Amino acid sequence: MHNVWILVQREYLERVRSKSFMIFTLLMPALMAGSVIIPAKLAEMKSGGARRIVIVAGNPEIAIAVEQQLLETESTPGATSQADQQATESYAVAISTTPTEAERNDLLQQVTDGKIDGFLWLTDEAVAQHKVTYLTRDAADFRGNRELRSAVTAALAKHRLAEKGMSGPEVEALLTPITLDAVHIEKGKEGVSGAAVFATAVAMVMLLYLVVLIYGVAVMRSVIEEKSSRIMEVLLSSVTAKELLAGKILGVGAVGLTQILIWIIFAVAFAVSGMMAAKSFVSEIHIPTAGVIFFGVFFVLGYFLYSAMYAAIGSMVTTDQEAQQMQWPAMVPIILAVFLMNPVIQQPNSQLAFWLSIIPFFAPLLMLVRVLVEEPPVWQLALCLGLMLATIYGLLSLASRIYRVGILMYGKRPTLPELRRWLRYTG
Repeated sequence: MHNVWILVQREYLERVRSKSFMIFTLLMPALMAGSVIIPAKLAEMKSGGARRIVIVAGNPEIAIAVEQQLLETESTPGATSQADQQATESYAVAISTTPTEAERNDLLQQVTDGKIDGFLWLTDEAVAQHKVTYLTRDAADFRGNRELRSAVTAALAKHRLAEKGMSGPEVEALLTPITLDAVHIEKGKEGVSGAAVFATAVAMVMLLYLVVLIYGVAVMRSVIEEKSSRIMEVLLSSVTAKELLAGKILGVGAVGLTQILIWIIFAVAFAVSGMMAAKSFVSEIHIPTAGVIFFGVFFVLGYFLYSAMYAAIGSMVTTDQEAQQMQWPAMVPIILAVFLMNPVIQQPNSQLAFWLSIIPFFAPLLMLVRVLVEEPPVWQLALCLGLMLATIYGLLSLASRIYRVGILMYGKRPTLPELRRWLRYTG
């Protein structure tokens, strides 16, 4: 045990003192903060003034209705946040009631010359077919195009309802959208919104996925580096292969926990700093106590499970190129678990979610999702943890046997028959 502790200290201090650790530890919070602040700031910025458009319609009443709707859109009555309000376009609208080919060609030239940003072609035929054309140089501005489509749809609906004899207030009441707020029930009481549950689950699972994958690969690379430099031969004169494997996995895992702790400190400081751009995002994050506890549990178990696989892969190869070709058995399960998150989030108590979440290679991510969305029964958690522990024990035993022979083997990658011989040698 004393030798293992020495190896843990060596692995831990070697990585924590490295420049790459310091850079990545500081870079990740900066990237996360930037992903929240920069889009919010960009949404607040105007795109260089009002959008200049011309509404071409054979029916002047329809053109006026669309113009009024666009001007009303600037106040964004349906906006769900301050960012949505600030991101709304402003418009400078002109109306043309001569939808002729000559007018179309003239407007096309004005768009080309930059005199206007675009024009809506609202002929009677286009309205009857429910297919309106917006001609512009910025056809890829999906948010602006969505606003225009919504404005035209609302304006035409109001116009048609008014023709049927409905008054203005009646039309507005009829077309006002209903706001639906899905609220999560926790232990018989109203909890946070569904958006908060979803945001929390995705954020924590992606953090877990990232850290487990990064430090599993770190274990593999560490084995490859020490094999290539023949340090292994020196270390094995003082410790056993099993102690070396245990020290490497525990040391690198401690580095991962340290990095997570630093990121949590940054996240807390970021959340309480009162940054206006981050308020809407931070308000969507809700981490229950059980989520924090099981995040730590599944990080440790998931890390041991995948690092054992990566250590075995590292002991079988001698170069990074060979490692990249061999690491697919470790990468495929955890990547597949990320793709399976969505059905588990939507129906956390379904049979599909249950069976997926107790598969040991999926459990670190998918069972954590279930805990965050709707805590599963205790027996399911116990079954999941039991299966994970048994799998980890089996993988560590298998990895240690491959590791014991593989770290001293150089040359080409072993074939499956050669791997079986390695296992028999250490059986």
